Amino acid sequence: MSPISKRRYEIQIMLAMAIYVVVLLAVWPLARSVDAFMPKLACTLAPVLPLVYVIGVMAQRIARSDELEQRTHLIGLGVAVAVISLYGMVAGFLAVAELLSPRATAAALLWVFPLLVMIYSIARALASRHYGSGLCDGDGLASELRWLYVAAVFAAVGGWSWWREGGNRATAIMLVAAVLCVAGAVFQRQRRR
Repeated sequence: MSPISKRRYEIQIMLAMAIYVVVLLAVWPLARSVDAFMPKLACTLAPVLPLVYVIGVMAQRIARSDELEQRTHLIGLGVAVAVISLYGMVAGFLAVAELLSPRATAAALLWVFPLLVMIYSIARALASRHYGSGLCDGDGLASELRWLYVAAVFAAVGGWSWWREGGNRATAIMLVAAVLCVAGAVFQRQRRR
């Protein structure tokens, strides 16, 4: 089995997450307005499909990587699982003690996967640096493109939120998108020096 290039991996992940955002914004809200069980279930679980694809792509990349890279993935996954387990336990205890409302508990649960991926990415990057960085990952997308992609996602969510309800939440999301755009531009400028 030949390894999956980092560039191809990142493009597959970014496309899947873009589909996730579209499904989350367009299909998932329909679950509240549908009364029949099966359509309601389909609308509710539709955002899970792109996430299953992302997990499959991640597993395939790990399985096809060399032993050193697999070790850094294992370290990243171990740290992420430990942190998210603590997060889940704290949220559970707060919910049982009725210090979190059911809505806040549901919101905390929705953040489990995104937080897991973020913590895994950071822990894996730190492990890679410990072992000498590089690790055959030089063929990925430029970091400023990643920043701009995330900014575009935030801008889309902010625009949708503004269109649906307006207000402070949409403004805050759009502000995050602007900050991410600036960060991408700063990274691009530093890279050219």
